[in-house]
Amino acid sequence: RDRATAFAMVLVYVEPIARRHYAPAVSPAGLYRPLCVVLSLIVSFAIALTTGNMWVKTTTFVAQPTVRFKYDVLMVFEGATPGKEKVWSTFASVNKLMAGSLASVDVQVSEQDLNMDGKIDVIDVKATAKGLGNVHGVKVLMGFDYAIDGMVDLALNGLAVAQHASPLPGSGYFVDGHLRLNQRDAIASGTTRLVYNNSVFPFAAHGESAGDAREAASLRLPVILNAYNFRNETTFLDAQTPVWETAASSDFTFNARIRIPTSQRVLYKPGFLELCKFAWVQILAIYVIFLWLFTKFEYVVFHHRLVNTRVVHDMTPKSHRF
Repeated sequence: RDRATAFAMVLVYVEPIARRHYAPAVSPAGLYRPLCVVLSLIVSFAIALTTGNMWVKTTTFVAQPTVRFKYDVLMVFEGATPGKEKVWSTFASVNKLMAGSLASVDVQVSEQDLNMDGKIDVIDVKATAKGLGNVHGVKVLMGFDYAIDGMVDLALNGLAVAQHASPLPGSGYFVDGHLRLNQRDAIASGTTRLVYNNSVFPFAAHGESAGDAREAASLRLPVILNAYNFRNETTFLDAQTPVWETAASSDFTFNARIRIPTSQRVLYKPGFLELCKFAWVQILAIYVIFLWLFTKFEYVVFHHRLVNTRVVHDMTPKSHRF
């Protein structure tokens, strides 16, 4: 018994026995596999195309913009009576034109790189106005240099607008928000876009050195904002929780904390190669499924002899010549 156990049989190797089908290359049997590949591609392309989003027209990339405060500021302080506004700006031509209603404002700006990556993360702006009387509303326009590198290179002059009006007089206004990019249309991939890399304010480039003054119509905020909003790329201050400090005071303090998003999405149109890559991924995902189905059906075609082939079985005795 011990000897029989010692010589017990175990499985050491499996050699499959096959039936081999032979046919001319140009025949239904010979063309079956190439036709399966071609048909799978056609069906996959048709499904990807008809279900939509095969050709990606627009997509986005994420980057942190480089933002610097431009020291272009226009401030309007409104009192209880219309027409009694006080104005202050960083433009000599504007201050000359509005000399009769010019406010005395002291502005302090600090830029902070919190994570030490070489890009500004927070910009704090503090403006203190003296001798205004009761202030019932404030409008502030601030200019920024704004640039993003990535799938597109974008540089522009952006704007942050903060405004508030109250029936009660105030001593201060505080806003805390993110400076975000807004786009109307996507930018073509690989574009270096500098078309809006000029001042938002129409009077900024007008004879500042000569002390010339613009006409009053150019100072109206609707005129400035209307021209700005016609741009394809703009920036805006996304401040969800502004605070109006109510108090009867002749002095007014404006505080703005402007945060720069670390993940700003930019809309762009992909190039030809990127477009093909997105399309091929969708086609390939469907192609694999249909090719697998056609491969499984291959057994039915050849086993049941739906096409003519010459079959050679491994168990068929072979003749040998000596």
